[in-house]
Amino acid sequence: MKVVFYVTDQNGKRLTKTVEDNMQYKNTDIIEEQGHPGDVESRLINIHSDVELQTYGGMGGAFSDTAATVWSIMPEDKKAELEKAYFDKKDGIGYTLGRLSIGSCDFSTEDYTYVEEGDETLDTFDISHDKKAVFPFIKAAEKYTELTLFSSPWSPPSYMKTNNSRIGGHLKKECYPLWAKYFRKYIEACKENGINIWGVTMQNEPRHHQIWESCLYTPEEEAAFLGYLGKELEGSGVKILCYDHCRERVYERAKAILESDNGKYCDGIAYHWYSGDHFGELKAFNTKYPDKISIESEGCRAIPGSGIKEEYNLEFAEYYAHDISGCFNNGTHYFCDWNLLVDENNGPFHNREGRGCSVDAPVYYNKETNELIYRLSYYYIGHYSKFVVPGAKVVASSSYNHNVETVAFKNPDGTVVSVLLNRTNQNLPCIVRMDGYIKEFNLDAHSIVTAVIEK
Repeated sequence: MKVVFYVTDQNGKRLTKTVEDNMQYKNTDIIEEQGHPGDVESRLINIHSDVELQTYGGMGGAFSDTAATVWSIMPEDKKAELEKAYFDKKDGIGYTLGRLSIGSCDFSTEDYTYVEEGDETLDTFDISHDKKAVFPFIKAAEKYTELTLFSSPWSPPSYMKTNNSRIGGHLKKECYPLWAKYFRKYIEACKENGINIWGVTMQNEPRHHQIWESCLYTPEEEAAFLGYLGKELEGSGVKILCYDHCRERVYERAKAILESDNGKYCDGIAYHWYSGDHFGELKAFNTKYPDKISIESEGCRAIPGSGIKEEYNLEFAEYYAHDISGCFNNGTHYFCDWNLLVDENNGPFHNREGRGCSVDAPVYYNKETNELIYRLSYYYIGHYSKFVVPGAKVVASSSYNHNVETVAFKNPDGTVVSVLLNRTNQNLPCIVRMDGYIKEFNLDAHSIVTAVIEK
């Protein structure tokens, strides 16, 4: 049994292969010599590859209007560099998942919908805005991989809203059928342009009236609209995901919708990380509804002011890894970051003025210096996405120390991938153990390691 270690640390290693060696078989069922603290039993990372859990669907980020606009202004060599960095499995980190917005969101260059205001027939439907940069960016990525794409609306057009505004308010009940038809026309327009939509969420963050495009839904309203959307998309094969908001309400929101009269149309739940861990919510949902899809659809870190904040580089990277491991250990199938790319001013965007903060991203493009800047989060995310392929199974694992955060996967070819994170200031000795075979190593302070095991 062979193991290869890849490391990102504070000494300059970035997804660097550091060890390639055979694991040693060691039968420790009975220890003939006197055992003591520090022996082989006390530092174990156990992997049970025969205990298969949920199927891994993929990881990726958002093809937001912001990200696509920044990509579109880069010279061709920088475009090619970014595309390979994200979507090439060999020379990049192998993303296979992408999120789009249905119409504009806060990370768009302007407020836009696909129809003229007041159009009750949707005859004016026109997706030309997305054809400028979003669709070309996706097609460039698809040169490297097959993408699973899902889309989310931030708000219906103003005339469909109770407050006649794209900011806040609710969807008018009499507009439920029209808004459902809008979804269908969006999916069809994407397909006509070579963009295949795998799934949609019904509403981004339905519990918050934001200072940008937003729309509020009670659980009862979301369940009611689901009935119209489900009928409109019936037979299309497009997945419908509910909620798409912070994890602390995952179980109760999903239960309210899935156990409603229209619950049969809901294929799963989407959620964000902004309210903290709440991994127990995911466990509850995935235990109660094991055949439903579970997807982390958005996560990013806010920073005060704007620009690249080096002081948050490590903290943000470690948060990604902590969250990814926690999600997949509790039933998540897919993980999607927010913006794939922002410029040196964390944009361009609109409607965020007065927010007092910007958001970080794994990659920045500095227009002034023509430089792509890769944050630590890019490499930390890559410790998962580069080595695990869609169709893998999450498998059971355990750690001797809560400071060694770990998750394990078994790829379709039988290779086992274990990712280990150390967020502490201490070096932590570890022993990876699988099927009686062991390999000792040191997990340095503030480092992340991927162990790829081949039988």
